[in-house]
Order: sequence, then C-alpha cells, then structure tokens
Amino acid sequence: MATKKATPWGKAVLVDEVAVRQQAPGLDGQSRRAFSTHVQLLETESGERLVRLAYSTAENGFVRRGPVTLQVDDLVKLLEELAGHPELAAAFGLDAGAKPRRPSGRVLRRRASPG
Repeated sequence: MATKKATPWGKAVLVDEVAVRQQAPGLDGQSRRAFSTHVQLLETESGERLVRLAYSTAENGFVRRGPVTLQVDDLVKLLEELAGHPELAAAFGLDAGAKPRRPSGRVLRRRASPG
C-alpha cells in the first residue's frame, strides 16, 4: 500500500523519494552531525504532482519539513540519485539519463537596480 502524506492540497500518495545523506560539524567543532535531505514526489487524489523537500535527523529518522540546505557537493549527490528516479527527475525538468555535472563554483550576481 502506498504511503499517504498530508499536504495543504489534501492527502497525497508518496510516488517516489530520494534521500541524500549529509554531515555537518558538531557544536563542539570536533564531532559530526549526520542527517538526510529527502526529495519526495507526491500525487494528490486529483492527480496533481507535488515535490516536497524535507530532512531527517540521524537521532530519530523522522522526516520533517524544511528548510532544507544543501552544500554544492550534496547537490551533485542529489542529481546523481535523481538519475535513477525518472519520474522524480522529470518533476525537476531533468533528463534522468543525463550524467550530472559538478557546478563550476561561479555564481551569477545581480546588481541592485539604479533607482
């Protein structure tokens, strides 16, 4: 049986999910904190598809809603995982067969408007 999820649009079925394991420095600067970012493809009873970003902590494993923060290297991992999930990749407008590229690190910056 498919897992039902509550959304602002009503109940939805979990169609697909990708989880990316991440680590961040602990509060003491020595240890590491483990957690996961989850990207879920949901479908409502009316057939509308929704994408939910969430996270879970290693302590309890419960998925919580955002905010979700990804480092660039973790974004590359996410794109690699999405390659094996064609429906979820399509929700992002990605070609599931394409190999993800590592971002260049260059950032486009916008200038403030002159007036």
